[in-house]
Amino acid sequence: MKLGCSYFGNRILRHVAQDMKYLAENHFTYVVHTFSENDFRFYSGAMKEIIRISKECGLFTCIDPWGVGRVFGGEAFSEFVAIHPDVCEMLSDGKPAAIACLNNPAFRKFIHEWTDAALATDADCVFWDEPHFYLSNWMGGRPNTWGCRCQYCQEQFEMKYNIPLPNEETATVKEFKHYSIRSFLQEMINHVHKAGVKNSLCIIPNSVASDSALRDLAGMDNLDDFGTDPYWFGIKRDVREYVGESSRKIAAVCRELGREGHIWIQGFKVPAGREAEISTAVREAVDAGIRNLAVWGFDACAHISSIAPEDPAKTWKVILEAFKSVKDL
Repeated sequence: MKLGCSYFGNRILRHVAQDMKYLAENHFTYVVHTFSENDFRFYSGAMKEIIRISKECGLFTCIDPWGVGRVFGGEAFSEFVAIHPDVCEMLSDGKPAAIACLNNPAFRKFIHEWTDAALATDADCVFWDEPHFYLSNWMGGRPNTWGCRCQYCQEQFEMKYNIPLPNEETATVKEFKHYSIRSFLQEMINHVHKAGVKNSLCIIPNSVASDSALRDLAGMDNLDDFGTDPYWFGIKRDVREYVGESSRKIAAVCRELGREGHIWIQGFKVPAGREAEISTAVREAVDAGIRNLAVWGFDACAHISSIAPEDPAKTWKVILEAFKSVKDL
């Protein structure tokens, strides 16, 4: 059983060392370190040391483009879109959004630079975290809008379908966006693979339109493992139904394609009195055949007040107990 945990918000090495030792002593086998644009710009040397420390503690190490370009998930701002507004997605209302377009060549060049810096940390794996086009319900979104309608998307859409990019987000537009995400990821995954480093991909639950689209992403060349993060608190979904359904889908497609499947367990924004649902989520994933579980994030995200559980100490205790209960499977 592989057990992982995300780690962010601390770049003081002596504290990192204590925390990595603690994770290893509590049955975790890997850690996902966030590598935001702020880290890329100011903490690259420290991140290399953090990876070294983590490995010395016996942990497999992943590195995550947390909030980079706002294309990837995470509570992190993007300097790149602020400095380069021309890379931003153009929305259906004719105004830009604070998220880079995956089809923009300047952004792809920037991600190659980020990737080279990530590889220089000597991490074992690059964890591609929730890559997406603009989402109207994401941070800073505008209701009833969609993207992207920039010049690059319009040109590539017309080249692929021989019709202009519609003003409405049709099924064909959604197919094009899926194709664009896959093309972007395949380029970056190949770059990482050539360096001898593994690739892991986590997609937003239900972000693909069909099982064939799910299989299309999971089946990319040089992808080592594939999963999703069915965070149920806050979206009014039953934990058994949501985590179980997501886990079964991931387990089935990964079994078919010979990939390792992973599921993220929600350890943030946990309402008081509902901590036991974490144990239920772990059991649902395991019963579905998942043997790679990770929790977001370390110490139940107690240090990030915007998403901290109402009772972080109790939440973290439940996480540790739930993971310990399945460590020998």
